[in-house]
Amino acid sequence: MNPSILMILTEFPPAIGGMQTHANLLSRHLHAGGARVCVFTYRPESPGKDAAEVDSSFPFPIHRTLSRISYFYNLTHLREAIERFQPDFIYSSTVFFGVLERLTGIPTICRSVGNDVLRPWIAWPFSLGSSLTAHLFFEKKLYQFFKRLEKPEWVEVFFRDRRRSLVRTAATCAGTILANSHFTRRLLLEIGVPPEKIRVVVGGVDARFFTRPEHLHVEHLRQELGLPAGRTLFLTACRLVDKKGLDFLLEWFASQDPAARGWHMAVVGKGKRLGRLRALARRLEIQDHVTFVGGVAYESMPPYYWSSDVFILASTVYRDPITGVRDAETMGRVLCEANAAGLPVIASASGGIPSVISDGVNGLLFPENDGDRLSNSISRVLDDTELRVRLVDGGLARARIHFDWAHILQVHRNAFEGLRPAAWKAAAETAAAEPAAAGP
Repeated sequence: MNPSILMILTEFPPAIGGMQTHANLLSRHLHAGGARVCVFTYRPESPGKDAAEVDSSFPFPIHRTLSRISYFYNLTHLREAIERFQPDFIYSSTVFFGVLERLTGIPTICRSVGNDVLRPWIAWPFSLGSSLTAHLFFEKKLYQFFKRLEKPEWVEVFFRDRRRSLVRTAATCAGTILANSHFTRRLLLEIGVPPEKIRVVVGGVDARFFTRPEHLHVEHLRQELGLPAGRTLFLTACRLVDKKGLDFLLEWFASQDPAARGWHMAVVGKGKRLGRLRALARRLEIQDHVTFVGGVAYESMPPYYWSSDVFILASTVYRDPITGVRDAETMGRVLCEANAAGLPVIASASGGIPSVISDGVNGLLFPENDGDRLSNSISRVLDDTELRVRLVDGGLARARIHFDWAHILQVHRNAFEGLRPAAWKAAAETAAAEPAAAGP
């Protein structure tokens, strides 16, 4: 019989984002390879037909039954589903559910993007009251309250030790963890995960989708995007939050006299710091040389890369001064996209970024919050054509060979195949002729 996998994919389409894309592609890839797949994900934030339409496009069942609030409710619910489905493997998109290997005896593979360890979001980390907090009415009210908070870090402080204890237990119980960077690997080691359980898998980009067209008129493209022609254009794309280092980046940009140099900065992204950043640009008197583009859908991002001269990511490890909660760039998927788009990359050597960018190979690294080193890197990229070409070529090669989804998905599949190679070999031989059976 073909191997069966119960997949816990907390972030799933129709929502848009890196984790949702990963969940979509991985579940389809494993199914196409002959596995019987069954997906469990969070309940929809709001009722509507979007989720139902998405679910109907998958050739395997999607169960939107997990609570966004109640951890122990989810464990109980998943154990009941496991009893029905009897999977050969369990896969979880966070380490939170690694404990299922100990509870069920079924080999469990988890993915970690670091934030599940660094800032474990388990809203209600107790078994007592888990059914009540998972009730649809209470869950909706609580979740809406958390989303409205200007400083959600305050919520993270409550029961912090309890959350960390749960994550430590869950992560150490998992049989295999696929970490998105060496930074995330270090976080896992710090909480006691044995090194032999961790594999580093960096990347996740559709390299072909971001490939720059051969005959591209950059000035026309900039006009379409509302960006200035005839300027050296720097691009940064990220959520507008503290760990992205945007205050530092704007202050550095102002110090370079962008008006005299003919420089312009495009900031793509949305977030709670937008108002503060606009005010900072006005105070620094660079508002005419910075365009805050706002949020841009994934499918509309390539032209922004193609129209730019240099991509900059100035992330920093940020610690909230009151709560002490730490936040960091655990990988930086936009770096993979910029490489795939053929854009020279300059990034801070912060968090997991050095797992993506090798200095002098597919980009240049500078110490976080170091304006002098950033200036030096900019000068090198703009003035040295040979270096610029080498970085672009290195980025394109790494995007195609290491960061592309085809490679990432195969590494995930290899992790499953290593547990039961004979079953996967048989599944591969019959996948083309025999459709996979449905789940519970």
